[in-house]
Amino acid sequence: MGTNNYLVVFSLFLLLPHLTSSKIELVDKGYRNLVIAIHKAVPENPQLIEKIKEMLKEASNYLYVATKFRVFFKDVKILLPDTWTTKPDLYRKATTETYSRANVIIAGQKNSKGDEPYTLQYEGCGKEGRYIHFTPNFLLNDKFIQAYGPRGKVFVHEWAHLRWGVFNEYNEYQPFYRDGEHYRVTKCPKDLSGKVCFGNDCSKCNLENANDPPKEGCVFLPEKYQETSSSIMYTPVVKSVNQFCNKSNHNQDAPNDQNKFCKLKSAWEVILESEDFRNANEATDSGSVEPQFTVMQESQTILCLVLDISGSMSGSQRLERLQQSSTLFIEKIAKEESFIGIVTFNNIAYVKKGLTYVSGDDVRKILVNALPTKAEGGTNICSGIRDAFEVLSEDDGSTEGDEILLLTDGEDSGISSCFEAVKTSGTIVHTIALGPSAAKELEMLSEMTNGKKYYASDNFNSNGLLEAFMELSEEQIQLESTGGTQKPGGSLVGDTYIDSGVGFNTNFLVTWQTNVKPDISISDPDGNKYLTKDFKLEEKATVGTLIIPGKAKTGKWSYRIENTAHQPQSMTISITSQPSGAQSEPVIVKTNLQQTNEPPYTVVIYVEVFKNFMPVRHANVTAIIETANTKIIPVILKDNGAAADLVKDDGIYSSFMTDYDGTGRYNFKVQVSKLHTETKAAAGHTSGAMYVQGYLENGTVHLNPPKLAIDDEDFPVEDFVRTKSGGTFMVKVVPPANQDVFPPCQITDLSAELLNNTVTLAWTAPGDDMDKGTVAEYEIRKSKQAVHLRDNFHNATQINTSSIIPLTARSREEFSFDLEEEEKVNNSAIFFAVVSCDESLLASDVSNIARVVIYHPSPKSRDPDTSNQNRKLTVGLAVSLVTIILCSVLGLIVFIINKRNSGMTVLDEEHVR
Repeated sequence: MGTNNYLVVFSLFLLLPHLTSSKIELVDKGYRNLVIAIHKAVPENPQLIEKIKEMLKEASNYLYVATKFRVFFKDVKILLPDTWTTKPDLYRKATTETYSRANVIIAGQKNSKGDEPYTLQYEGCGKEGRYIHFTPNFLLNDKFIQAYGPRGKVFVHEWAHLRWGVFNEYNEYQPFYRDGEHYRVTKCPKDLSGKVCFGNDCSKCNLENANDPPKEGCVFLPEKYQETSSSIMYTPVVKSVNQFCNKSNHNQDAPNDQNKFCKLKSAWEVILESEDFRNANEATDSGSVEPQFTVMQESQTILCLVLDISGSMSGSQRLERLQQSSTLFIEKIAKEESFIGIVTFNNIAYVKKGLTYVSGDDVRKILVNALPTKAEGGTNICSGIRDAFEVLSEDDGSTEGDEILLLTDGEDSGISSCFEAVKTSGTIVHTIALGPSAAKELEMLSEMTNGKKYYASDNFNSNGLLEAFMELSEEQIQLESTGGTQKPGGSLVGDTYIDSGVGFNTNFLVTWQTNVKPDISISDPDGNKYLTKDFKLEEKATVGTLIIPGKAKTGKWSYRIENTAHQPQSMTISITSQPSGAQSEPVIVKTNLQQTNEPPYTVVIYVEVFKNFMPVRHANVTAIIETANTKIIPVILKDNGAAADLVKDDGIYSSFMTDYDGTGRYNFKVQVSKLHTETKAAAGHTSGAMYVQGYLENGTVHLNPPKLAIDDEDFPVEDFVRTKSGGTFMVKVVPPANQDVFPPCQITDLSAELLNNTVTLAWTAPGDDMDKGTVAEYEIRKSKQAVHLRDNFHNATQINTSSIIPLTARSREEFSFDLEEEEKVNNSAIFFAVVSCDESLLASDVSNIARVVIYHPSPKSRDPDTSNQNRKLTVGLAVSLVTIILCSVLGLIVFIINKRNSGMTVLDEEHVR
């Protein structure tokens, strides 16, 4: 197959993992299904609901104006946690809405000092963000309005990040930039008026002399009342601001994220390229733009297991593994005071156990005894789903907000016959595809109901089925999950770490294949041992469990599982724990997997590593991908601000996936650890509204309280390990083995420095295939116009790069060269960009654009105050010098006169003698 044909037919039907946010719909200019969820730890406060409504009403009006009367918020759902008082007359029961998939979350502070609103956004320009985060304090305390602007306008700022993938137009790390003989404020547009002040004094910050940047502490204070209407992405504080910067007033010179990530395009240009507006007609009046609100509340878990018992389940130990995993789920993972039912199906469905209230070990044992023990017959998935609906209706006559866990290994041509019933049921359907032949449409049931979706291969060692069951509980944190086939007498050996953020209900789960149980030994940090006799061994499943009572000791735990059988045996261990209840939240890991929208259709894996919403830096993150043929492909993820990673040290670890091994479902999990290295949680880089230090009103400076600084040293991170299942995706066509279809990835961190007429460019090396391998060559070009490089790269002036020997991907590249004589013009700027090529002449996209300013310092002083002081010093020195000279002359005269008088006396005396 040729490369061109490959590009036509190669596609990835991605079955996205559960991190994906609730799907917002745009219908008749109105956004529907916007979900705003309150975290369970937020204290009950009905006023919070009213503040959310006020913010969204205000935001809908601002959004309508900002988009030139194109869109507004039509339907908003406010999801309350089950920890709040149940009020059926006020709150509807939630259906498929969940906190983990909400578009906006109301949760605790990002750190102990901050209430700043922000959007978690890491997929690049024009790509949707993950969620918006507001704290309860931000919504309830009006003091933040002075610093951030009206809440409704701040929401529009965050919505632009979340929905349209635009970025901030300010830069708190570089608030000023050199422009010829002057310094300018990093803002958009340039004509937004205000003054640069040092506290209340606006005379100490000089931008007119580029010898030195403005002194530390100088900030731009905008005029609160002015004519300009732009820009919402700079600051919502200014009263007249109600528009986005557009092509005509966008400041392309400002060193901000919007220019860096969106290749100098204005926010409004990017917004108009979104799916919301790409084919939109001219704006027309829509009448009322006030949103409709539905207040919903999470309810207790009501779940029905729908399990395949068709004949194919008897092969590859699938039925035994189903018993093993579902037993563990019922006995160890299912929440107390939840409801569970069990339905099995082959050609027809069987209700094995009606809805049962989980209360104690005896009830759990009854449920375990209802699990299937025999597999035969065909596969009729919809029969199982329909019977599950009947079981779920037993409590209140409704299936809304209830859940189904559907596990199957078979194909079923009639699966689509119950799609409509599933859509209208209000039930969340989680799916587990077991083995390589499960129905290709299976995951569509999860997609339409906001359910989770997993794939477990027939590889016993991969632990995929057990991990899928564990993911049903959001309370369980998986520390370790590994396995291997051991020869007789061989052992599965390793270490794990329990940090202080976890340790409650720590569970060691060991599984094996045969009837011969292994010899198990677990050692805690103090050397105390737990042996096989301490494990609870299940009668019907080859599994043993050990729960550490109370709080497990913090530190290194070791395990050894020895195969005592006379033949090789596969064995696995999975270690889970729950938050310890300590004041500090545990490290939380979430996964996300996305497909690029154009050839070569690469897959990008993202992993979030956070502690108290703070990014954890310098962790070791590896994705373990299991192909349809059970091949294991490890992919190392980095948080280095290069390749697939947008921003360095923001807690988002990412990488491209370019290795394939046949078509079919792929499964992946991530392993995250920090061991014996200095690792911290830091404030990080976020997309959010700017904290304005103050403003001018009628010429008077009004200062806001200083934004509290965040010290990275305040957030150390202990040694920890985490394992997180990422879900499944399907590869329908794989790249031909003998063809190179993946170009080098785009360089996104190009920087340029100028010293003594020598330019030094630096960047992170891409790879031959995206971020893997080594490129063949670099092409570097320069121009006096940044847009010329962006739009006509190959027509710009080329720089000789024959001396560069490319380094392997993720290495740091540097290249220096001298300016041409005609380029050494004072107060001019030169822009640079890079394209890399592989041996097949596949080229990367044009890099981000870097700039240097040619500036030869003049003898002028940088500050009027300093000049005045120098003049005063000069005058003082001159006066002092004149005084010294006069005094010296007078002293000399007096000395001479005295000397002369003294001499005359001596002569006279001598003369007398």
